[in-house]
Amino acid sequence: MKKFKERAIDYFNRHPESNECHITSDSRVFHTIGSAQGMAGTLDDQKIESYLRKVLEKEGEFENEDESGTKPSDAEILAMTVFLQKSEVEKLDYNDLKKLVKFFNVEAENQKAPTLIEALNKLKETFNQK
Repeated sequence: MKKFKERAIDYFNRHPESNECHITSDSRVFHTIGSAQGMAGTLDDQKIESYLRKVLEKEGEFENEDESGTKPSDAEILAMTVFLQKSEVEKLDYNDLKKLVKFFNVEAENQKAPTLIEALNKLKETFNQK
């Protein structure tokens, strides 16, 4: 088991657009391997641990984090709700669709964009009815 897995999970939760991270022996997290190598070169222990989001997702690490994680604040819920209501769901990029589906815990048949758009539009309709 790698030493800095929890730091990598935290990094990916805070940077949903990133798909990789690299952590030096002094536990600093970097977006790119080049930056990590540059820092590691100044350390006694020059080891770098690299992580890929999709590997941690396959291992189920993010589900475990979500189960024990904190619930979103009222401000976060309001911000995401307003974002969904003001957005033309069809024009959102796929990553935004996935974020919204995950945030609102929307169930969808599959993870294809048209399915996510349909599910989010249904959710948006329920918000507008209230």
